[in-house]
Parts: sequence; structure tokens; C-alpha cells
Amino acid sequence: MKKNQSSEKYYRFWYKGKQFYDKNREIAKKKRDDYKYECEHGLDRPEQITVFELADQWLPTAKASVSKGTYNQYVTIMEKMTSIIGDKLVSAVTPGDIKKIWVSFVDKSQSYINKAKFLYKSFFQYAIDNRYCTSNPILSDSAKPHKGSKGTHRCLTKTEIRLIETVPHRVQAAAMFMLKAGLRRGEVLALRKEDIHNDRIWVKNAVKFVNNRPEIGKTKNESSERSVPLFKPLKPFVDAIEDYALPDAKGGVCSETAFQRAWEYYLKALSDASGQQINFRPHDLRHTFVTVCRDKGIDARIVMTWCGHSSERMIMQIYDHPSENREKRMIKLMNK
Repeated sequence: MKKNQSSEKYYRFWYKGKQFYDKNREIAKKKRDDYKYECEHGLDRPEQITVFELADQWLPTAKASVSKGTYNQYVTIMEKMTSIIGDKLVSAVTPGDIKKIWVSFVDKSQSYINKAKFLYKSFFQYAIDNRYCTSNPILSDSAKPHKGSKGTHRCLTKTEIRLIETVPHRVQAAAMFMLKAGLRRGEVLALRKEDIHNDRIWVKNAVKFVNNRPEIGKTKNESSERSVPLFKPLKPFVDAIEDYALPDAKGGVCSETAFQRAWEYYLKALSDASGQQINFRPHDLRHTFVTVCRDKGIDARIVMTWCGHSSERMIMQIYDHPSENREKRMIKLMNK
């Protein structure tokens, strides 16, 4: 029997470095005995570890069995979780917490959401196996994610294109370079004012994200290093660029989180300006660029070089979305 600082009497019992105490001797002893029984029968209580700490411990175990690109995607998906519930104890995560995470996947495809669900399910199963929690919140009916967009990327509507062209925003210049020059997201994040000269956009670098941090390196492949004409609609936006086409708050390269946040604010600004919900993905702008080029009758081989592809097949099978107007124009030509 010992006394605490307030001179109240407490009975204390120890087991495996843990102490169990109560003013009632029998209750304190029962706490110790219950814990001892759980340990001896493999029913240890969950360890007190946060989601962030366990993610840091678990991720490296998946590194050896997947490619570098897949692993980097795993990191991105796990960072979405840790940014929302990283400070929570793993044993305290509820299905309601999981629903909060799915909100950050609002613009993602169904396949991406399925991959995230599989990863989170594996993460909590690892936690169960190592006695960090006793149940998997991902499996609860109340934790089901929303349905993501299906299929390939799409072409923007005329209304969406017009909004991008006219609504002022700090993301507008970057969106225009994706829409009117076919740049990828990573390419536009690496684009600097010095890369635009002689009425050409010189695409030499691209940003890749590793653990949310941006890394500037070479473009996707040899064909991706290219120059694209500085078309007339883009010229007014060049003067507005100080250094990067879309800088972070300090004028440097955006992290993935910073870009996602800026993109969400941008979509909200477009939605407010139109009075209706506007939602599209950055890569949809590149698909729209290709489709507009093909609608205007531009040769697929030229579009291929502008987009940095090594084959026309990518243009014809993936990026080109033939419009009704194009078909009408083709019918008119055939009738002549």
C-alpha cells in the first residue's frame, strides 16, 4: 500500500512493468489479474500507438514486393489517412473516421478508390495481427466509400472550358497550360517562365511526389521532352507568371498536398462562378486538348509530338474522344 501526493491511499500491483491501482485492494488486484490472464492467453490489450506511427512502421514492409511507382502511390494513399486521423490511436479509429478519409477521394476514379480500400484494409489487418487493435473499421458497412468515376478520363464540356478561360484564379494559368498545350500535371508544376521563349513552351522537367514532397526530374520518357507552340490563348498568362506556373505559398514547387488543396479551391471557384457543381481531374484537360486538336483536323502525328508520345496509338486509342460535331463535319464532307 502506498500514498499518492494528495495523501489518499491506493493499492498498487505490478505485472510486466505495468501498474494497476485502486483505493480498493481487491479491485486493484483484479485489474492486475485480468491483464495477466489476457497476456497468458494471447489476448493482450491493444498497444497504444497512433495511426501515423503504425503507418511509418508498416509501409516499409510493402516496399520489397511492389514496384517503385506502386510504392510511391501507396505512400500517397497512406498520407491521405495520416493527414486526417494520424494523431488518433489505432485502437480508437472508428468507421466514422474512415468516412472522413473517403471525402478526400471525391475526385478519384473507382479503381483508385478500390486500391485505397484494399490498402487500408491490409493496414488494419496488420494492426489486428500485431494486437494494435481488435477490429477492422474498413469492413464496417457504415465505412463504405462513395462510388468513384468509372472508365478513362473524359473531355471537358464547352461550359467547363469557358470557365477555365474566363474565371481568374491562381490555378488558372496552370490549368490553361494543361488545357491549351496538353501538359501533364507534373510537367506544368515544373514549368518556369524561363522555359517559355521563341513562341514555344520547352518541356524538359516534371515533378514527381515522394512522401508528399516534390522532386523535379526528367520528363516521363525520352519522347516527353519536347517543345509545344505557344498558342495565342496562352500568351496573356505568360506575363502573369513570376517563376513557376503554379508556385506554392513561398514561391517554390508545390507539394502534392498543396496542389490538391489549390485544385479543390479552384473547382469551388469555378462552381461558384457557374452556379452548378464543377468537377474534373487535371488529366482531363490533357484529354480535352487532344480532342480539340483532332476536332480541328490536326494530324495525329503532330498531336503526338505536341503531347510527347512515341506512338499515334496513344492518341487514337486513349486520348481522342470524337465529338458529335466532328462526326457531323465528316458526314458533310462525305456528302460532298
